[in-house]
Order: sequence, then structure tokens, then C-alpha cells
Amino acid sequence: MVCLLLHWHWDFMKSGLRILTVEDEPAVTQLLALVLGGPAAKITNACDGWMALMKIGATAKPFDVIITDHNMPRMTGLDLVRRLRVRKFVGKIIVLSAYLSQENVRAYEELQVDMMLAKPFDVGELQLAIDLLTKKSSAPANIPVTAPL
Repeated sequence: MVCLLLHWHWDFMKSGLRILTVEDEPAVTQLLALVLGGPAAKITNACDGWMALMKIGATAKPFDVIITDHNMPRMTGLDLVRRLRVRKFVGKIIVLSAYLSQENVRAYEELQVDMMLAKPFDVGELQLAIDLLTKKSSAPANIPVTAPL
């Protein structure tokens, strides 16, 4: 299944999107880079929220999409999203996590993340979500948040 999806040409893979993945598990980081990379995609990885903030601050051009885990050392995904909202981050935010309490789901909803997906996640669903969330359109993508996780 993964091989088939790798050959699928999602629009976001050709558009030069800048994607930041924030994940402390190396295997998941490698999988994300593999399935999100494309001819023009620019994938940057951070191992936790703190490193993500450093990479965001060090780049001249903002990221289009941030995909973050929730449970990470030094800074949770929730703390990262809070700080992104204070900084007025305008890109899309996707949360991937195996363990989210109802309280955390509500907190992410209040922070208006664009999507939450449970781990293990479906690669095709993630690719489709990014493609729909980043379409250049005046109408919102209207993708429901997947909850509870």
C-alpha cells in the first residue's frame, strides 16, 4: 500500500510546500519524510516542540504546514500550538497522536488546529488532508477534526 501511495502525485507534493514535522520517534519521522516528500516538497524535522520553535524562528520563509505529535520531551504539542497561536502562525496545523485525553482534544479545538489524526494513522488520509487543507481556494477545505483520539 505504501509503495502505491508514494507514486501518487498529490498536488501538495508538487507545490513547494514547506512542511515542518515535530516528532520524537525516529521511525515516525522517517515515515513522514518518506510519504510527504515529493519533487518540490520541503520537509523539515524537529524532535520536539522546543526544537520546532527554534527552526521556525530561524527561517526567513514561514512553514505552510506543521504536523506535530502531542507527547514529546521538553514541550508537548499542545504547548507548541499555544506558542504558535501567540506568534500568529497562519499555516495549517495537524496533530498526530496515539494518546489524547478529552481535555487535550478540547484544548486543541479551542486553539483551532486544522486536524487531529490518531496514531497509527493512515498515510493516504494524511496525504489527502494536507492536499485539501493547502488547496488554493477561497472556500475552506471543511475537513472535520478526527476526535476522540
